[in-house]
Amino acid sequence: MQTPKPRSGSSEVPQRTSPITPRTRTAKSGDNECNSATSATSTRTSTERSPKVIMRRSPRSPVTEKHPTRLSELETQICQLKEDAKKTREQLSSSETCKKRVQQEVEEAKKQLEDMSTKLDDSQRRLIEFSAAEEARLQELRKISQERDRTWQSELEAIQKQHTVDTAALGSAMNEIQRLKVQLEVVLKSEAAYLKQSETASTELQVLKQEMTETLATVENLKVQLRDSKKSEAEARALFDETCRQLEMSKTTIETLRSEGSTLKESFSVKASDLEESRTEVDSLEEVKNLITDKYNEEVHCGKSSEKTSGNPLETEVEQLRSALEAAEIKYQADQIQSTMQVWSAYELMERVKSDCGVKETELELALSNAKAEIAELKAKLVDKEAEHQQIADNKELSADDGEVREAQLLSELESKFMKSTNDIADLKANLMDKETELQNILEENETLKSEMSKREVENRRSSEATIAELELSKAAEQDAIIRLAYVTEESDKNSRRAARVAEQLDAAQAVTSQMEFELKRLRIQCDQWRKAAEAAASILSSSNNGGNMERTGSLDSDYNSIAGKLMSSPFSDDLNEESLKKKNNNVLRKIGGLWKKSQK
Repeated sequence: MQTPKPRSGSSEVPQRTSPITPRTRTAKSGDNECNSATSATSTRTSTERSPKVIMRRSPRSPVTEKHPTRLSELETQICQLKEDAKKTREQLSSSETCKKRVQQEVEEAKKQLEDMSTKLDDSQRRLIEFSAAEEARLQELRKISQERDRTWQSELEAIQKQHTVDTAALGSAMNEIQRLKVQLEVVLKSEAAYLKQSETASTELQVLKQEMTETLATVENLKVQLRDSKKSEAEARALFDETCRQLEMSKTTIETLRSEGSTLKESFSVKASDLEESRTEVDSLEEVKNLITDKYNEEVHCGKSSEKTSGNPLETEVEQLRSALEAAEIKYQADQIQSTMQVWSAYELMERVKSDCGVKETELELALSNAKAEIAELKAKLVDKEAEHQQIADNKELSADDGEVREAQLLSELESKFMKSTNDIADLKANLMDKETELQNILEENETLKSEMSKREVENRRSSEATIAELELSKAAEQDAIIRLAYVTEESDKNSRRAARVAEQLDAAQAVTSQMEFELKRLRIQCDQWRKAAEAAASILSSSNNGGNMERTGSLDSDYNSIAGKLMSSPFSDDLNEESLKKKNNNVLRKIGGLWKKSQK
């Protein structure tokens, strides 16, 4: 008989003891008990019979023993023999019962062997079916793994393409922001390094983190610069507003000074004309005085007293006119001094612009009022002089008849002088009209200057608005660049995360494939062990059928126990092992489904 080899993989499958093995063991133990009982009885009978022989032989030798002792001994021996016979009968009956039991057990063992042979056939069929199903599953799993690998490779290629597109976008954005961001050169260098070292995901993530920190620092610096630029813009606007206000104030002061200068010129010209008129009048009055003095001297020689009375008021009038002329000259000089002082003060006001505008305006108004008052006084004096001339003419008419011709001449001269004075007044009025026209021209020039200044202000405003618009455009460009940077950084982070996910999925797939390969190896080993066990069982059955009945009963227990242990260690001895394999397969399929869902996400 061939002894089956012990199976190495039997420890992995849970072993179960069959309900038949204890019977065989009990039968064996019963048989052993019967054999031991028979051996014990035989030994006892042999030992008990040996003294019987001795006792039978011993009385022959001595002659002195008596007959009653022999009878008692024989009776005791007979009793013992009866007891021994009873015991042997009992032992025989027990041995027969044991034989019957053994025969029954042998029959049961034969039945069990037949059942086991049928089970072995079923197990072989199941093994074949299971091997075919496992091979189909393995092929399906290989196909699924290959498809997964292809899909993951395509996803990796798509991610790499997206990564290249993102890096190109990063390069364009960084090129656009180079003017405003000098510190982003480090980021461009890191991006180039990132493009070169795209194979190693861990190093890329570290570089991207460093780049993100640097970009955040640069963005913060740019924000600070933007705040500083906003502050500088506000300060520039404030300065621009202040300069505009100063220009407006200077314009107003210039206009006021021009108007004041024009009024001063007019007053100066009026005063000069008045002084010239007063000088001409003084000269004419001196001539009249000389004539009157000559006439008075002639009348003195003639002895007329009437001329004395007429000469005295003329002298007084001449003296009054001289005093008036001197006062007018003094006033003219004072006015000239005042006008020069006003001109100098005007120039000083032009330099100061803001501080003395109100004071100068009040001074100019006072000067104008004084000039107007002086003009009014001069006009009043002219009117008085005309009245005095008329009085003189009337007095001359009332004077002596002898001097009528002279008086007529004097009157004609006075009339001519009066006409001259009226002509001079008309000329003065014409000069006033000319000056008014000049004032209008000056006002028009001032208006043109105002329009030019307004145009310049509009141009300055436009230029300032253009600069503000340019600044706003630059700010918008900076904001767009910052937004693009944030978008590109987010996309790079997403790509890095995708790469990490794909790497994790690849690692998980590799782990799953390694587990599947390990399980396949283990299943192959188990299949080989199952085949060996089946072959051993078949050989044992064939040898048991060819052998004798007594050898079957003797070696049945050990062979049966070995076969039962091997078969019970196999996964097909019980449905639980099949359920455990199904659970393992389901777990593997669940892992694959989870990885597939992650890859789709």
